[in-house]
This record gives sequence, C-alpha cells and structure tokens, in this order.
Amino acid sequence: MAEIEARDDAWQRLNPQHPGGAIADACIGPDAAEHGGATNVSAAAERLGVDRKTLSRVIHGHCGISPEMALRLESVGWGSAESWLWRQARYDLAQARKRLSVAA
Repeated sequence: MAEIEARDDAWQRLNPQHPGGAIADACIGPDAAEHGGATNVSAAAERLGVDRKTLSRVIHGHCGISPEMALRLESVGWGSAESWLWRQARYDLAQARKRLSVAA
C-alpha cells in the first residue's frame, strides 16, 4: 500500500492539476454553491469582480493564477492567496520539468 501511495505522490508532483481545475472542481457548480461557492462561471466571475472570459481562461488552463486573482479568490473565502500561488508554482514547475526532459 505504501508503494502505491508513493507512486501516486510522485505522479501528482510530475502531473499536478492546473489550479484552474481546482477552482472549477471546488468553487463552481451546484455542489460547490451549497458550501459557499458559485453556481456557474458567470456567477463566480461576478463574485470575484472579474470578466467571465478571464475566469474561464483560468479554469480551462489557458492562463495561470496571478497574485491579483489569488487575492480575489481569498477575498471570497475560496482558500488563501498563498495556497493558490503555491498550486500555480507547483504546476508551472512540473511543466518546466516536462519541457526540459523533452529537450534533453
């Protein structure tokens, strides 16, 4: 069992989810709305004070979470700004590792 958990941990380090996916999973949708989230992307964008297209780009992994977006997420109670930036940095580092291993 410990071996499987170690492989899962290694996989997560090498292939972390884009933090936008975590926003979609945990903060948007009917289940999330029951726990302080938003029912859809438009409602979430309005709550965050950003354009729907901006939030959609983050959710779909087309852009990263900026410090400003991290603070907006924190301000509505969707985690700390530090945790969002940590997720983004972990994702960016994994992508850089992949690019360097392909180039080598």
